[in-house]
Amino acid sequence: MSTIHTVAARAGVSSATVSRVMNEPHKVREATRIKVELAMRELDFSRNSFAASLASRRSNCVGLVVSHLSSAFFAPLVNEIEEAVSAVGSYLIVTCGKNSEEEVAGGLQFMRQRRCDAIILYPGQLSDQALAEILLGNPQVVVIHRTVPGFATRCVQLDNHTGGRLAAEYLLRCGHHAIGVVAGPHSNPESMQRLSTFRDTLQAAGVALPTERVIEGSFHFESGRQCMAELWTAQPALTAVFCLNDQMAFGALNYCRSAGIDVPSQLSLIGFDDVEYADLIHPRLTTVHHPVAALARTAAQLALRLAVGESLTEPQDLLVPHLVVRDSVRTLS
Repeated sequence: MSTIHTVAARAGVSSATVSRVMNEPHKVREATRIKVELAMRELDFSRNSFAASLASRRSNCVGLVVSHLSSAFFAPLVNEIEEAVSAVGSYLIVTCGKNSEEEVAGGLQFMRQRRCDAIILYPGQLSDQALAEILLGNPQVVVIHRTVPGFATRCVQLDNHTGGRLAAEYLLRCGHHAIGVVAGPHSNPESMQRLSTFRDTLQAAGVALPTERVIEGSFHFESGRQCMAELWTAQPALTAVFCLNDQMAFGALNYCRSAGIDVPSQLSLIGFDDVEYADLIHPRLTTVHHPVAALARTAAQLALRLAVGESLTEPQDLLVPHLVVRDSVRTLS
């Protein structure tokens, strides 16, 4: 039976180098790694992952806990994280359907049982206090979509305030004053950040956003459709609606089509996220671009640094959104 020592002898390297190729290939020169991998194939050597993890105290696995995978937002997020993790020879373990505090706790426990070296966590509806407790007790956890006070070195988030301001400024430039909002859950800090700055920007321009023009959705397609139906029934004089994510904007557009409301000639729609399908639907959706790829890569790199025992000392900068103008908003004359 081949061993790490016979592989080392065949490749002409030390046993420590073979170990690094198996556990930390990104730290080995490419020529050496190729030579060791060739020797492993020639000797039909297969590493015992469990034994290796016991010896190194590392599993070469990063965990990712998210609320779901069904939306056009989370799929590219997971893909980008997986690519970053696999590029250094590690593996990504994903668990989804985690939104409540109990579900997230279960997801974290699942990852710990699988000896993940680090965990990336989407917080769902968790409070900052609950997240702070998780981060305090789990030094290898990185949080995305939330900045928790006292833990900014391990949090990666979009500048939602800037995103809300960009949407408001564009609708104002296009001459819209009768504006409605399909918001996310009031318990979701990101939704509240986008909404508060959107409202403040309108008010600074002398345009009111009464509470009856704001309706709470759940960030899903069907809630966008239902909220748009309710909002239009109660506020038929609206000229524009800001949906706080693209999934709800797609649902709102679906309702408009079924109700015979032409977008954008009768009603303008603007979304948030700029998911892949935003440029494929008709009319093409004007939206605030969320740099998901940058968020995913940043979170993955932080997790990989924590996985090898590195200390993070610098707070993470907020990711900056930008407006993508397409066809779903009309300029009023």
